[in-house]
Amino acid sequence: MTDLEVSTTEAIADWIETSVLVSRSGHFGRDKLDDLAQSEIGASSMKVAMALDTMAKRASVLGSSYPFVVSDLAVLRRDGAHAGHYAALLHLTPGSVARQTVRASDTAVMGELLEEISEAALANFWGDGGNAVSFGYPSKHGRPESFDQAVGWLAKRIGVEPGRGYRPPRRKDGGVDVVAWRQFADRRPGFPVALAQCTIQAETFTKTTDIDLRLWASWLAMDVDPLSLLVIPGTIRAAGPDWRQLATVVMVIDRLRLLELLGRGPTKDVDNSWVTGTTSLLQAVVRASEL
Repeated sequence: MTDLEVSTTEAIADWIETSVLVSRSGHFGRDKLDDLAQSEIGASSMKVAMALDTMAKRASVLGSSYPFVVSDLAVLRRDGAHAGHYAALLHLTPGSVARQTVRASDTAVMGELLEEISEAALANFWGDGGNAVSFGYPSKHGRPESFDQAVGWLAKRIGVEPGRGYRPPRRKDGGVDVVAWRQFADRRPGFPVALAQCTIQAETFTKTTDIDLRLWASWLAMDVDPLSLLVIPGTIRAAGPDWRQLATVVMVIDRLRLLELLGRGPTKDVDNSWVTGTTSLLQAVVRASEL
């Protein structure tokens, strides 16, 4: 077993979800959960109660997309169309049980997986008829390596003209990991575009400046200013200062919003081998696997 650093209410809620996810039984009564929390992360029953309240709020937001049933008496794992997506985002979250133990250095793979999930979710940002594409390189969509050529490739995909601004060939992605848009049937200029930065870093505020909208306005001839999005795999306490600080400068798409967006369209699979492999590895390092 291993020592875990879990302190905030959101993190304790994530720890409960992870514990139930990797357990043999798939459910914990409240007494068993209190005992496990005290022995593994040093959390009191009061903190567990607060975390369960946080989980209940997540359930109220996500409905059937939330892969747990939670009450004051017990937590139960359940299957759902987006259970794999939720588990992936849970494991990808900075400070998660997985990232403290079995996925401490798997950052490149994790970043690609978050982009994959974000692409599927953001395609539904404006509902039916929306599109999204990962802008990272190497690309499964055929993006050229050179940034100059990549912007031209992206402009053609979106349906706009390349701008006249200088595009440094050695630049990687201009801070943009995923681009989402929603064309109208008339195919005329003037439609919504969103530029998303996806991050698995714990420090998120510094990432809000990665996308320079003035530069992008010179690289793509857009009649409407694009939205700037920050996509994270974790959750942020809604009433806390972190959310207010981020929301003043960028639109935050966290785990719950990603799941909501995924639920607006057809179910798309993620790399289940990474998710199931991570869950399997966790069973060797956390006590919950024995329960």
